[in-house]
Amino acid sequence: MKAFELKSGSIQEFVQKVESALEGRDLGEITKFKLNGNELLVVFSKLGTTELKYKIDIINDGFHAQLVGEKIAFTHRPLKADITARLARVMEREGASCTL
Repeated sequence: MKAFELKSGSIQEFVQKVESALEGRDLGEITKFKLNGNELLVVFSKLGTTELKYKIDIINDGFHAQLVGEKIAFTHRPLKADITARLARVMEREGASCTL
């Protein structure tokens, strides 16, 4: 996922909503979010670790998150598109618009 944004709401609230939506799902068991200042790290851990690093820009009442770096585990490469699309669908249900 190259970017995602929310027109209204903070990144902290949005991450909490997405984490709650992922609870009890297979994707939720392998996905962790780490927010540090204006950066969000999305980490997928199972048979290797993949990290997607996003730069967060506050825009009016919302935010825009742009992918600025990624480390893809060798074992995750064939699954990257599917996993990020599944995460994007969850994010979109929570109000975000995503760019794959």
